[in-house]
Amino acid sequence: MTDPAKIDAVRSHLRTAFPRHELTDKSRGANGHDFKLARGGSIYKVTVKRSFLDEHAPEEIGALLQRWQLERALKKSETAGLIVGNGGLCVAWPDAPPS
Repeated sequence: MTDPAKIDAVRSHLRTAFPRHELTDKSRGANGHDFKLARGGSIYKVTVKRSFLDEHAPEEIGALLQRWQLERALKKSETAGLIVGNGGLCVAWPDAPPS
């Protein structure tokens, strides 16, 4: 199980970067943790890989997210979400619409 302090570090960073957005999150089990920020018509999604959470101390997480400019990348991603891993940020394509 991931250290709750590490999840809290991500939450804290997101709340600071997006102060007027509603933040919800849920565990992906062994795959990591999902975060969703919503305000009006804007929705931003972030998945933080379990390996990233396991390999960094809570106090490192916020600094890395800031260095990697998570806030800027989310705003540029429009409808896509982001994945945070040990190598940095990666844009994830949104789910394809049902056919």
